[in-house]
Amino acid sequence: MGTKGIRRACLQLAVVLAVAASAEAGEVRGKVTGTIEDGPAVVWIEGVSSSAVPKQDTVITHTAGGKFEPFLSVGFVGNSFVLRNDDGTMHNTHLYMRLAYQKEVSQRPLHYGATVYNVALPHSGVEVRKPIVPFHRYREETGFIEVVCNRHPDEHAFVLVFDHPYAAITKEDGSFTIPEVPPGEHQVRVWRAGSVTKGKVVNVKDSKPTEVVIEQG
Repeated sequence: MGTKGIRRACLQLAVVLAVAASAEAGEVRGKVTGTIEDGPAVVWIEGVSSSAVPKQDTVITHTAGGKFEPFLSVGFVGNSFVLRNDDGTMHNTHLYMRLAYQKEVSQRPLHYGATVYNVALPHSGVEVRKPIVPFHRYREETGFIEVVCNRHPDEHAFVLVFDHPYAAITKEDGSFTIPEVPPGEHQVRVWRAGSVTKGKVVNVKDSKPTEVVIEQG
């Protein structure tokens, strides 16, 4: 077999392996209990790495109603924060990395945390893009990102950043779906209103849907 033949065979093998790996992946779906007043939650698979991070920017908009939309979002490393102003007045979008460990080691912890980005949006129609980098990803030591407006301190939103695609935001009824999860035992975790629960351990098998109910409240 010549060089071209070897390359062709290797390529065919890589395609077969990729298809097999995809076929083995399963779907984790279920529900986080609670009420609408509890707000949405972020659900993710802990400890699973992947190079297939979604090409999906995280858009955070100051609406004409004087609030951030969406209230809760996820971001993926390698993409961008897109900060928009759709209101008729100036806003200042300030992203803070919550530093959970400060509560234990500091007598004067920062109120919100360390600044990630602080961007002035002087009028309607302004849009600014900022990169999402590995430092921004969620870890217990660093926590989540809180978004506030310096000019309107009652406006808040929240972002959790991941370096893998296995994360989802619950719908109004608490349901969620995380597709293409690798087979094996995985810890499902839940973030809601600033606190994290370990959720449950799921066992993903043979591309079959795995159902899980995580009780809160």
